[in-house]
Amino acid sequence: MSDDVSPDPVKLPPEPDERWQSRIFLGVDHPQNRQLLATLLSRFYSLQDLPTEPLKWTQAVDLCIFDTAFLGRCADRIAKQREAASPVFLPFLLLLKRPHLALMTASQRQQVDDVITIPVDQTELLLRIESLLRARQQSLKLSDLLAQEKLREQQLEADNQILHQMATQDGLTGIPNRRAFDEKLAYEWKLGRREQTPLAVVLCDVDYFKAYNDTYGHIAGDQCLREIADVLNTAIRRPADLATRYGGEEFSLILPKTSLEGALHLLNRIRSNLRARAITHPKSSVSPYVSISFGVAGAVPSDELQPEDLLRAADAALYQAKAEGRDRIVMTSAIAPASPLIQI
Repeated sequence: MSDDVSPDPVKLPPEPDERWQSRIFLGVDHPQNRQLLATLLSRFYSLQDLPTEPLKWTQAVDLCIFDTAFLGRCADRIAKQREAASPVFLPFLLLLKRPHLALMTASQRQQVDDVITIPVDQTELLLRIESLLRARQQSLKLSDLLAQEKLREQQLEADNQILHQMATQDGLTGIPNRRAFDEKLAYEWKLGRREQTPLAVVLCDVDYFKAYNDTYGHIAGDQCLREIADVLNTAIRRPADLATRYGGEEFSLILPKTSLEGALHLLNRIRSNLRARAITHPKSSVSPYVSISFGVAGAVPSDELQPEDLLRAADAALYQAKAEGRDRIVMTSAIAPASPLIQI
């Protein structure tokens, strides 16, 4: 019989409610030492076989005890499992003859968390095991707290996204609202200034909408606004483009990397799609169907201009479109808003 592990009985069990909760793997090649350790430790812990790949050892055991023969045979696996366990602490306890303690290499020292020399004192062994298991339990608790905190952060982020969506979505039409327009315009202005790409803004106004409401009532008026929102929203095809309800019967479009000619092409498609819907409007002075007036402004963002300049130019163009008869497109450059280009 080997005298590496003393067979003397020792009474140092964990608390009763902790019995079997801690799982230990014995990577001990020496048969007698393995048998003696198994007899001792099985009184207090659940002994586990070597976990099979791809299961992480930290999911199957709480402590690994091994000797130098096992370390030499499975050094690569031990290194991989220690890396895989991080940041959870999975302790590794090495059984080592005292004369070999000074001969441990730096690589071997990196693979273990504690060393106990043999012949092994059973009381010292159990105390070392309990110390390592307490450290693991603290690590597991910390990991669980961090996981819970991460879940709370993810839930908070999801809640904030929902709140932001609610705050930037128009309740009637379902498309983005004025707040979303302001945020998008500020973002695209900065992006266009950095990349020196054109930016077009369109303000739209439903022609004689008050008369439509007076004729058909507010319920029909709300449905009309939903129809127009759908026409605008389905007409834009690029992810960066945005259609919003600007307020009341006014809508808006933000068209990044779009020239005035590109904006005109899109608006002609919108007018065509709206005519195809043929929303009856007998009180309109310009068409038997619902129509829209458009004011368009474009510019390449620069330090000399502000987003408000582009918005004011689009608003001036819309005012001119309404003043000149409605149901038309008026375009202007934000740099020279006094000379708009009219397209009917």
